[in-house]
Amino acid sequence: MHQRTLYYLLQVSLVVSCHAASLKLVQDQEAQTISVQRLNSQKPLLVQNARSDHRPYLHPIVAPDGNGVLTQYSPGHHKHQTGVYWGFTRVNGRDFFHNPSNGYWQLQKAEILAGEGEVVQWETIYHLLDEEGESMMEESQVWSMRDTGNEYLVDLVWTGTAHTEVTISEYKYGGLFVRMPWLQGKEGEVENSARQKNQRAEQKRSSWVNIGMQIDGRTPEDWGHIAVFDHPSNDAYPTPWRVDGQLGAGPSEAILGDWTIPAGESKTYKHQFVVYTGQMNDVRLNEQWKAYSGQNYDFAAWLQARAEAKEAKFLTGEQAIEKMTTAEGLEVSLVTSEPQITQPMAFCYDDRGRLWIAENRDYETRRSGFSNDGKSRILILEDIDGDGKMDTKKVFLEGVPFPSAIAVGFEGLWLGAPPNLMFVPDRDGNDQADEEIEIRLTGWGIRDRHEVLNSFIWGPDGWLYGCQGFATPSTVGKPVDGGRVFKKGDPFPTSQEVVDGQFIDGGVFRYHPIKDRFEIVAHGFSNPWGLDFDDNGQAFISACVIPHAFHVVQGGFFHRQGGVHIHPYVYSDIQTIVDHRHRSAHGGARIYLADLLPEKYHNKFFMANIHEHALLADSLVHNGSGFIAKHYEDTVLANDPQWIGFSLEIGPDGAVYMLDWHDGDICGNKVHDKDTGRVFRLAPPETPYPTHFNLKDLTNQELVNLQFHKNDWYVRRARGILHERASKGAVNEETHIELRKHLESQSDPGRKLRALWALHVTGGITHENLTDLLASEHEYIRAWAIQLLCEDMHPGDTALEKFVSMARKDSSPIVRLYLASALQRVPEASSWKIATGLLTRGEDAEDHNIPKMIWFGIEPHVTKDPSRALQLASESKIPMLTRFIVRRATAGQLLNEVVRAMALTRSSEVRRQYLEGMRDSLLGQHDLTPPRGWKDIESELLKDEALKRLGLQVGQLFGNAEAGATQLAELVNPSTPTERMIEILKIFGQKSFPPAFDAIFAALDNKSLRLTALRSLAVYRNGAIAKKIVDNYSEYTDEEKSAALQTLATRRNTGSYLLATLKKEKIPRSDISSVIARQLRRVLGPSFIDWWGSMESMTKDKQLAMDRYKFLLTDAYMAGADLTNGKALFSAVCASCHKLYGEGGEIGPELTGSNRADLEYILTNMIDPNMEVADSYKLVTINTRDGRTYAGNIYREDNQRITLRIVGQDLVIPKAEILSRETSPLSMMPEGMLDALSDQQARDLIGYLKTKHPIE
Repeated sequence: MHQRTLYYLLQVSLVVSCHAASLKLVQDQEAQTISVQRLNSQKPLLVQNARSDHRPYLHPIVAPDGNGVLTQYSPGHHKHQTGVYWGFTRVNGRDFFHNPSNGYWQLQKAEILAGEGEVVQWETIYHLLDEEGESMMEESQVWSMRDTGNEYLVDLVWTGTAHTEVTISEYKYGGLFVRMPWLQGKEGEVENSARQKNQRAEQKRSSWVNIGMQIDGRTPEDWGHIAVFDHPSNDAYPTPWRVDGQLGAGPSEAILGDWTIPAGESKTYKHQFVVYTGQMNDVRLNEQWKAYSGQNYDFAAWLQARAEAKEAKFLTGEQAIEKMTTAEGLEVSLVTSEPQITQPMAFCYDDRGRLWIAENRDYETRRSGFSNDGKSRILILEDIDGDGKMDTKKVFLEGVPFPSAIAVGFEGLWLGAPPNLMFVPDRDGNDQADEEIEIRLTGWGIRDRHEVLNSFIWGPDGWLYGCQGFATPSTVGKPVDGGRVFKKGDPFPTSQEVVDGQFIDGGVFRYHPIKDRFEIVAHGFSNPWGLDFDDNGQAFISACVIPHAFHVVQGGFFHRQGGVHIHPYVYSDIQTIVDHRHRSAHGGARIYLADLLPEKYHNKFFMANIHEHALLADSLVHNGSGFIAKHYEDTVLANDPQWIGFSLEIGPDGAVYMLDWHDGDICGNKVHDKDTGRVFRLAPPETPYPTHFNLKDLTNQELVNLQFHKNDWYVRRARGILHERASKGAVNEETHIELRKHLESQSDPGRKLRALWALHVTGGITHENLTDLLASEHEYIRAWAIQLLCEDMHPGDTALEKFVSMARKDSSPIVRLYLASALQRVPEASSWKIATGLLTRGEDAEDHNIPKMIWFGIEPHVTKDPSRALQLASESKIPMLTRFIVRRATAGQLLNEVVRAMALTRSSEVRRQYLEGMRDSLLGQHDLTPPRGWKDIESELLKDEALKRLGLQVGQLFGNAEAGATQLAELVNPSTPTERMIEILKIFGQKSFPPAFDAIFAALDNKSLRLTALRSLAVYRNGAIAKKIVDNYSEYTDEEKSAALQTLATRRNTGSYLLATLKKEKIPRSDISSVIARQLRRVLGPSFIDWWGSMESMTKDKQLAMDRYKFLLTDAYMAGADLTNGKALFSAVCASCHKLYGEGGEIGPELTGSNRADLEYILTNMIDPNMEVADSYKLVTINTRDGRTYAGNIYREDNQRITLRIVGQDLVIPKAEILSRETSPLSMMPEGMLDALSDQQARDLIGYLKTKHPIE
């Protein structure tokens, strides 16, 4: 027992913060308590009660700041509840939950295990007695606690050992329970990780639950909280939770049914408690749960939602409404459902208020086809009687595969169906597509079926905007030959020729229907699905996987889910605007700009959430140049796990419309039901739907009047009609005069903008007019004048002069953001002048957007005019930009200029930024010639204590032996902190410094330094390396073994030594990962292949292998899988490249969120990994001029160096040192991975891969 608990204590200690306070335990034998106290205090923070005939419990737990008690003992409403405790309701028929004493419990011991330090630990052991007084089960509770000052972290390991077979019978509670001091009339709330609250959280599965409430002794708004974490190793994880009416809560496996502990066996549960005060922060709790569990929270939520959907009962549309809950004063109604529509992927409204639906019946798995069904359609639905239900259906178009985005305008339909953006005209207005379909753009990919082009929306500037996912790289342009409309059975084109192609692998794009021009608005994101504009024309998207909301700025590079930016010098991208997290997978962004819903919803950011099966609302709060998205409300809860909302619209009635794909697979891996689909409507009760109107029948004057309608639906549709008419010359000067009057007379900036946008799309405003608007008193008018002036990249000399002045003087960060965005759309000379003004604005140094947007604008010019760039760097009031300019100039081989500029500044702070920029650019490069003037300034730097370390780092990169010697002296000095030693070892591993070899070699014997030393030795030639590593290999950890094999496989001499060792079976063949095997094949050639065997198989052999394993791995055979052995095999065979449950490498795809439950999916990827290889996972082999060989994938690349992601690390290799580079069309994972395994090993490994939670 002690060995196990002390090992657990060690695990806890390894993750504690260096800010943890010292604690002590005080045991009172007479009172039968153990108290946790701060080291210099006698006041208890927490008390463990361990009476001889009473179940153990924690009470009181005092708030971390000492104000108030957060637990309650034996309240009147539940006399049996005792603070924090453990009690099963039915153990072989005995109720230990409601009977805390009276012959049910018998203390064996209460013992202190670690009585003083940052972490303290104690244990209680009790017998649970049967009716005869005999022990049925021994219960151990091992508690550990640490105190950060602001919160306590309390860990529990509960172990029950059965003396006779023990059955815990099904019941709605029983096990761990937390009773906080609830009182009638005091505010409180229980919320779980799925953001279900109070009784909605009752019996729901979740990763954690937070209990918070008002506490005596604290102000009403300063609540006390106890958050309880479930651990993935617990059998029922995610466990369902009991939440009672008085906010008592606890996880209970018994909710799922009876469970048993056989006689002589044990069962263990793990939980962590976070005790704190103030406001609940779900983002922080998710991060803390991730640190505790070692598992990605988003994946855990995804698994939970997916399992719930598969297990859920199918509901018809009307049944689904009955289960929904809505915000007060609103109700949901069914607009349309199957069989009227099926598989709706996109929808929109036309000028008559009719609903257009894109039925994507070609959607299937991600591995085959895109036009197999051939029955995809575009429908037009109409409500005739105004009851909100669609009465008629017309088929506008059918047979075009994979429709994913639609918008109506300009006498036709704009249809996104990869690989094309098409205009489908209906010039005679008969609601049937004309025969001549126009391919406006082509080149969109389809590699990931649910990350295709989507979310078409007309922007306020008259462009058609849309989104594209990161996992589907595309090169989009005009078709060379007019393009092709695909039909049923057509294969997706393997390549397409386009004119003026632009690459996009995640981002927002736009297309102008009149100018026939395509632009990438912003790069990045994950799978953005949903795009809208607020009253001021600010663009926002909703996204999946990564944080859910972004403020989109033209020309920006934004946070990516994966892969690399197309621009090598981004350095730092723009992040999310959210300050909270929902469960992942959002879609359908719509900002409410109508008047039907209560006023409180105006400008709220609505999103559908697939995993929460809900319509959620965020508030968009201005912050600097951008926004913070704060959670506002769960407006609609479907309470149906098969509800898949991912698109929204605001209708002509002002209601919110929600598209529901509806399926038992919520993540699009498969389609369980191709005959479902719904659209729901959210509105106040008895809201009529407008019918029998057509905005196209209105005059221009009437359309102008609609620009100021309270429902922005009318504003947008009317503006679109005016745009269309203007393109035909049907908008006269009288209309423009009216719009100009509104631009001048409207007092509200949003209404002024509506007039401005309408003038712009109809050609009613000149450059001179827009230039005059740069002096407007309204910041968004000035901002939009900048954007519209720069739309065609020719703002005019007068405007450019004003931009320069505004950069220095304008008081609005919003205007300065638009100027920063414009840097990419103005002539280079003007870009410099504008940037010079912007960089003097120190108030923008910490702005969310402005510094990065300035960088994206000026980066292309840095190496063209380094003198000007470096002068700007020295004068900049924005430190990030100083570092980035220097870093880019250094990467551009302009070190002489950099050093000269650094010498001219006397500011220590500016010099620090210069050094950081130089260091960041030079890391990984070798044998650099010191630039002119370096020796002179180096001596100055080394005299400045604030700059000395940076000066040494950079000096060594320039081959300064003195700098290297100084760092070597630090390395061998026993008093040097371990962290600093590791930092120095990494530096010596980037560039060979021969005098350091002995110290690095000796570091192999230091467990704290060994891993870094193993990696660093790869750059040194010495015959002793291989023998030393092999002789000690068996003592290494798994991570150290991986690093050792990587180093040995880098050179021919060490690789030969490794092969000889493998032949002697001193190192198991199973330790050689796929990447190391491919690397050794390149280093050693035939000698390795002769021993290892072929890495490629014939197609027929692959099919035979597939058939064999499908026959072998039946459910009955898989039931005998040894999951512990499977985990060990995963560590040996897979973990060097793949991450599962937070452990492993990042060379190959993350497996945690993959379709691992599907045996065919696993077998296909292991037997034929080359079937479909994403570019980012293709094997790249690099040979260096000094004889090293590395295999991995490209993580980052610029003109000077490559960052190669290899086993265990990211390796920076200067291009000047690369002898050869080869990109294989094959996966880094070799074929025949299962060939080296016995049938039992294959079963164990695949069994582990199919698990739903980690295996201890």
